[in-house]
Amino acid sequence: MKFENLSEQEVPILSRKRIKFSVDNEKGATPKKETITQELAKKYSTKPELVRVRHIYSHFGSQQSKVIAHIYEDEKTLKYLETPKGKKEKRVKKKKKSSK
Repeated sequence: MKFENLSEQEVPILSRKRIKFSVDNEKGATPKKETITQELAKKYSTKPELVRVRHIYSHFGSQQSKVIAHIYEDEKTLKYLETPKGKKEKRVKKKKKSSK
């Protein structure tokens, strides 16, 4: 898997880097988010837990994909800004007792 860096933007207010790059798909399939996360963590020498892949754009018949990822400085801001997909907290409704 080859990475070509398109742009890198430092966002100091949110304590993260926004990275846009293209990936050459050697095997033909679009790479999984987990493999891209591991490769980015190696390249930028950070923990894989601090890397979030936001989008993977691929075109039909093409061997390239464009990827947008965020690398956070610490775990506190990551947890504050990122919510896990499909894991929203369920609100517990209180039942009113009817008095008869």
